[in-house]
Amino acid sequence: MEDKGKEIRDDKTKPADTDGSNGQDETRPEDTGGTAVSGEAVGEAEEYYNRMLRLQADFDNYRKRVAREKDEIYSYAAGEILLQFLSVLDNLERASEAAAGDGGSRGTDSFREGIDMVIKQIRGIMSKYHVEEIPTQGVKFDPNYHHAVMKVDDTDDEEGTILEVFQKGYRIKSRVLRPSMVKVAL
Repeated sequence: MEDKGKEIRDDKTKPADTDGSNGQDETRPEDTGGTAVSGEAVGEAEEYYNRMLRLQADFDNYRKRVAREKDEIYSYAAGEILLQFLSVLDNLERASEAAAGDGGSRGTDSFREGIDMVIKQIRGIMSKYHVEEIPTQGVKFDPNYHHAVMKVDDTDDEEGTILEVFQKGYRIKSRVLRPSMVKVAL
């Protein structure tokens, strides 16, 4: 019975090396007096160094990609919210134009001034988030920014010229929130 207990203790201890090298690598600096390093060790160190450089570059690329995606997501979310305000802005502009065409009584003028202040405030908020109106005056029709809802034969203007804007278009940075609805000359 004592032999079994002894065997268990022997299993827990570190087994002796069977190749006779006493656990030391022949190419270690201790064996050569500490002055030489094998080519294999240098190659392994270079491999680890190159791997570290690649990992650093991969991480840097990852960090840049995440920052870019974050900006895109923020821009998209802000665009979706601001898109909801565009119809409010359109209605306020129509109300301002209607008040201007009403004849200019004292009550109508103050009403129009109030509407114009609200319009100015909304445009200020939109410019803060880089929302800008898509230009239409003196511009050729561009299907990326304009939506042609009407085409008219017009001999005075060059083909593809925007004649009238039915609804203003807006973009946030380079992304179109809403294309301009326009009438185009043929």
